Amino acid sequence: MTTRRRFIEGAMASGLLFAAVPRAATAMVRGPHDAATLRLERVVFDERFTEARAFAQEARRRSVATSAIDGRVHNLWYDDLFHRWNDAQQPIAGMTDHRALLLLEMMAADAGLRVVHRVHHYQAGGVHGPQVFGPVDRRAELAARLSGTGWPEAAAGIVAEWPAAPTPLARGRSDILAGRSRALDSNTLVSWLIR
Repeated sequence: MTTRRRFIEGAMASGLLFAAVPRAATAMVRGPHDAATLRLERVVFDERFTEARAFAQEARRRSVATSAIDGRVHNLWYDDLFHRWNDAQQPIAGMTDHRALLLLEMMAADAGLRVVHRVHHYQAGGVHGPQVFGPVDRRAELAARLSGTGWPEAAAGIVAEWPAAPTPLARGRSDILAGRSRALDSNTLVSWLIR
């Protein structure tokens, strides 16, 4: 029996799948260089982490609504996202631990949305090392933006300025599936975009 996961992986392997962008998710705003950017419905952040709070502060500065969680996404899902995504598939972004992202990713899939960008923010000895997954043609640019001390704010800028055009998910154009197979500890933050 073919599962939904096998079907999607097969479609991605053959290069046929692009992110399905519903009409509600294609609402655009103009970015800093007058490029069409995706209008995020909100940014989710894990308030237990200083870096995630800085990420959210930058998102608010860019006029994106924020929702705080404490590692658990259930209340956000049952009280808000479930109803919102039943009405319209609206893109969200965030900075959480990988467990929260895993749950949001499964919930988003049920609404016809998927993770199109993710960054694992490793920290060792006070040094930040990002590992970027998503469109391969943007990997070097995004990694460069995330180097340095202001990486939480840079991560918020990346998702707030995400292009409104469909994000390619086909193998060879995106390595988003590779991000799922990486082992992460509970202190590794992940910034992400679901559309």
